[in-house]
Amino acid sequence: MLLLLRRVGFCLGLLLTACAVRAQTINTDAVTRYWEITDGLRQNRPLTDQAWQEFLEIPGNKIYVRGIYSAADLVRYRRAIEVVYMPRYDSLRQANLDAKVWYYLMVNDYKEHEPDYRKLVASAKNNAVSLDLMYQKAYEYLPARNHTKVADLNIYYEALGNDATSQAEGLFYSLRAVRDANEAGAGILQGHEMHHRLRTGKDFGNIAPDDEGLMQIMFSIQNEGLADLIDKSVTINMPGDPRGIREWVLDPAPSFIHQMDSAIQARALGGAPATDRWYRRLSNGSNGHLPGFFMSSAIKKNGYTKQLIDKADDPFAFFYLYQKAVRKDKTHPPRFSDASMRYLKVLEQKYTKSRPASS
Repeated sequence: MLLLLRRVGFCLGLLLTACAVRAQTINTDAVTRYWEITDGLRQNRPLTDQAWQEFLEIPGNKIYVRGIYSAADLVRYRRAIEVVYMPRYDSLRQANLDAKVWYYLMVNDYKEHEPDYRKLVASAKNNAVSLDLMYQKAYEYLPARNHTKVADLNIYYEALGNDATSQAEGLFYSLRAVRDANEAGAGILQGHEMHHRLRTGKDFGNIAPDDEGLMQIMFSIQNEGLADLIDKSVTINMPGDPRGIREWVLDPAPSFIHQMDSAIQARALGGAPATDRWYRRLSNGSNGHLPGFFMSSAIKKNGYTKQLIDKADDPFAFFYLYQKAVRKDKTHPPRFSDASMRYLKVLEQKYTKSRPASS
């Protein structure tokens, strides 16, 4: 009887696993339509306004671009697609490539490496291995309580830009971003975005308007800083740092920390609060990658990885751990002032009943 129950349980486990796998869907409609459009452009057939708008309304594109590109960006991107793919614009295409105009460089990459991208899409559709690897990478910097699976996960691929984003509707990856990341390590970009879907955060209730800017940037710094350990800690070690991670989010980090520290000190003395918009500009629009990766790397380097993972839901703990880490670090990274740390503890007490962590 016991053996029978074990067999039943084993079969049930297999059935549940199979259902979980079936609940994951890969959507490449945006990529397919992109290739259809560009096939027409190669024949010098103009891209109509209606075709472009319908292209942007495809879910894989619509949700992906809303947090990345403005309307003006999309106008410039459309023009680049037309110029790069239509033979009659070849001289203009070359002039923009020589001038290193970003839109033209990106679109030209999609054109020149289309066979590679077609192979990538074909591989992505056979997703059993890639899904397992995605979760494996995400779990590396998550506590056991977050080692879960996303029900009815939708994964979208696009042939626009070189970004990836995690949204309530699913995970969205540009083919260029996936190709770049795969050169450093399979599954690391997917793991980064899955980390965002799985990580849970503390509920601080309603945040007062005067606290929103500081609280939001703290959330963003921890959110991206943790996930960046999955992919950017690998990518930055590629010969020559070809993705420019150091220049993008490491080199500017000390200046960000000093300016953030000044803003917190000013607030502690009764000054006006720094806004979310101010912090976004200070972060170069990176949404927390700057200085999140710098801070999480310092925490890990100085031996606090376990605490970093255990407190993955607590932005205050993230800042306190950074203070501990840099005090040990012989390279003397910038740290926040004691006045700023005292203010953060007051702010923490305001929104939680727990005793503030020790710095």
